[in-house]
Amino acid sequence: MEIRTQVWNFMIDSKTNEYFSSLTVKYYQKWDLITNIFLVAVTSSSIAAWAIWKEFPLLWATIIGLSQIMTLAKPYFLFPKYIKVFNEKSIHWQYNALELEELWHKLNNSLIEEVEVTKIYFELRKKSLAFDQVPEDIIFFNFNRFQEEAENQCNIYIKKLS
Repeated sequence: MEIRTQVWNFMIDSKTNEYFSSLTVKYYQKWDLITNIFLVAVTSSSIAAWAIWKEFPLLWATIIGLSQIMTLAKPYFLFPKYIKVFNEKSIHWQYNALELEELWHKLNNSLIEEVEVTKIYFELRKKSLAFDQVPEDIIFFNFNRFQEEAENQCNIYIKKLS
């Protein structure tokens, strides 16, 4: 495969990975927020709603029980860790895509020699291997819908480049 095609494909992959990481961050931020709001609402309402306790004791006992289980389980959800890891990935992929876009521009406008393009391309590939690792304590779920959405966003990006 010629270097021109490799640069283009890697630029598209980098942009897709950037979008994918960003979507993953938003997903975990949403669930972290929902969990926190639920816990705050239950905690504050359980103190203020003594009258409701008398009318619906089973409902309130269930809600309080769920909130206690969620409070105990929340550290194991690892939402902050997922957010941190994928936010960093998104930033790294964004920089990588930008460097590749710059390389593509130079290549496309004959502003750089093919030997230099090849050198920069492989440096960027090596750099991406370094930041595209997932810590062992992170369980990486397969988010097919995020992948599809990332590819759609990348297609919009490609149209803007054209």
